[in-house]
Amino acid sequence: MAFFLACLLAVLPVVSMKSPIFGPKEVIGVQGGSVSIQCFYPPTSVNRHARKYFCLQNLRGFCDTIVSSNGFVSERFSGRTNLINFPGNGSFLIQISQLKKEDTGLYKCGVGISSRGLSFDLTLEVGLGPNLPDNTEVITTEVGETVSINCPFQEQNAQDRKFLCKKAGESCALVIDSQNKVGLDYEERATFEIGGTSSIVFVVTISHIKRQDVGLYICGIGEDSANGIQKNVDLKLLEPEAELVYAEQRGSVTLNCALGSTVSSVPKYLCRIRANKTCDLVINSLGFTNDDTHGRILFTPTTKPGSFSITILQVRKEDAGLYHCGAQQNGQPSEEGPIRALQLFVSEETTVPSSPLVVKGPPGGSVSVTCHYDPKKDNTLKYWCKWKDSNHCTKLVDNLGKVDESYEGRVALLDQPENGIFTVILNQLTPQDAGYYWCLSSGEHNRKSSVKIDIIDGQSHLIAPKTVTAQLGQSLNISCHFACKFNSYEKYWCKWSNRGCETLPSQEEGNSQAFVDCTLNSRIVSLSLNSVTRADEGWYWCGVKQGQNYGQTVAVNVAVEEEVFRNAVQPTEVVLNEVAVQPKVRGKKIEVPTDLGSNEEQSGGSSVLVSTLVPVALVLIVGAVALGVIKARRRWRFSDRISVGSYRTDLSMSELEHNPTKFGAIDNLDTSVQESTLGGENECITQAENPEEIQEPKQVKRGR
Repeated sequence: MAFFLACLLAVLPVVSMKSPIFGPKEVIGVQGGSVSIQCFYPPTSVNRHARKYFCLQNLRGFCDTIVSSNGFVSERFSGRTNLINFPGNGSFLIQISQLKKEDTGLYKCGVGISSRGLSFDLTLEVGLGPNLPDNTEVITTEVGETVSINCPFQEQNAQDRKFLCKKAGESCALVIDSQNKVGLDYEERATFEIGGTSSIVFVVTISHIKRQDVGLYICGIGEDSANGIQKNVDLKLLEPEAELVYAEQRGSVTLNCALGSTVSSVPKYLCRIRANKTCDLVINSLGFTNDDTHGRILFTPTTKPGSFSITILQVRKEDAGLYHCGAQQNGQPSEEGPIRALQLFVSEETTVPSSPLVVKGPPGGSVSVTCHYDPKKDNTLKYWCKWKDSNHCTKLVDNLGKVDESYEGRVALLDQPENGIFTVILNQLTPQDAGYYWCLSSGEHNRKSSVKIDIIDGQSHLIAPKTVTAQLGQSLNISCHFACKFNSYEKYWCKWSNRGCETLPSQEEGNSQAFVDCTLNSRIVSLSLNSVTRADEGWYWCGVKQGQNYGQTVAVNVAVEEEVFRNAVQPTEVVLNEVAVQPKVRGKKIEVPTDLGSNEEQSGGSSVLVSTLVPVALVLIVGAVALGVIKARRRWRFSDRISVGSYRTDLSMSELEHNPTKFGAIDNLDTSVQESTLGGENECITQAENPEEIQEPKQVKRGR
């Protein structure tokens, strides 16, 4: 047990290192001056009301309180320190004036009890100030600004060479002189001017100040810079004091940068300071983002000229560090121009819920994304946008009913305020849907999040028709097939609208045969619409979910049209009508001329012509047949032999007259007469018998 306690005590200091309290790691001051130290803490209700303190660590490992929010101030710092709490933004400020050399040391700022509370270590260093030579003027400026250095000289030196140089070790590099010689580093930036013949001052102006311009300058007379010193000038840069910014891991943070109206039209950038003092570009207003922040960072101009904000989502521990924001024509980090410093601290102890960073779906399938927000805040607006580049995130859907036109029927936002989440479902996926998407709300900034959608090979595990046409006033039944992997899921149908998807009644119809790998547990769930109306037209989704977690969906588009009467187009009726219109004959079809004309005038003329010629033709045919019969009877009367085709047979006239049906003579004649009149059956003989085909003399063939 003792060993266990010893191990536990050994671990506790390590745990305390992950404190969410943070502030500047190092603070530098000069004797007689003052410093301000700002410390941040998670803005929870407990921390807002807890004790805040600032203490000095001693050699025994204890921390002696210097000042606290309870009103305590140590005697050593009495009258020169105070602590101000800002519960609104989760920070407190310590101010120390009249600094002394002995104030140098290791301090802590924290919340709670000094020995056990949440705290952050920092170092305060108090120096003596710069050791400058006599007759030295200090000029403080900013990067990109212009400075003027006044250098006096005596009247007897009016004709002598005058110069300004920058001290570099034992030598002094020329800046500019009265003979118009200019140093390489100052070309087109430095000018030399003397007010007049009576003036005893020359002025050197240096524009577009750079960081490397900082240092000691010498105003001199003559050729020797070591002996002709007239004045020393110490040029200093006003270093931007880093603004401390707090963020929770997996949360979001907004970095605000105000550079002034003079650079309102100049491209802006944000870079991160590395250990070697270089500044790596993170994002700029020209569309660049680095690989580490791609898809989770956004540049947003503000209404104030020269100001902008940068939002970072899914904050990582590696994002902590010192950042500089500035403005340059090429959008690249530079020591020129105005610069603002931002120190980002990332707390590993976070209240932000975890969520997937990547979701995947096949073409034609769907994905669902869960977005978190603080239900205790006034989140009047919740929306989902697609990240395009460093400057754009296009809104696709929100909870107020706005849906991008190209996403109608495909995307829905389902709000669940009781759980502090809203779910976004996107279906009918295409390869163009791959990319980064942001969940945003009007509440706390740490509720913003991003997710990446990948389109992968495969197919949806839900099968339903893409489009269905319903008849007005009739009933409609749509089947949706669910794979066996969704056997334990809740199945549902809903009707899509720009405000979500309203659940509809549905019924299960047993096993589905749509999935060959599993048929026992796959199911069919149907949606029935009775007496379809125009209001039923639109998009319908079938999907699955487990509790409040939505899964896959598939969309069906329902169109409604007027009821169509199908009796006139049934296949059987089409066949009957063809028989009635185009009569057939025994043996061979009647050939109908193909060139019947293309207009009603020709059709009308043909009808009149046919109605006139047909009766005349019928009369002529009947007369010809009658005349033929009379002539035949005369020949049969004088001869006992008759010719049938190419055969000759001995027949008696009496046998022919008393049993004519035996040879079919009278029947064929009668049939020919009936067929010629076109007044009986719909079929007629189209070809005559060939007498050469008759083989038996006593058997006469009938017409087919």
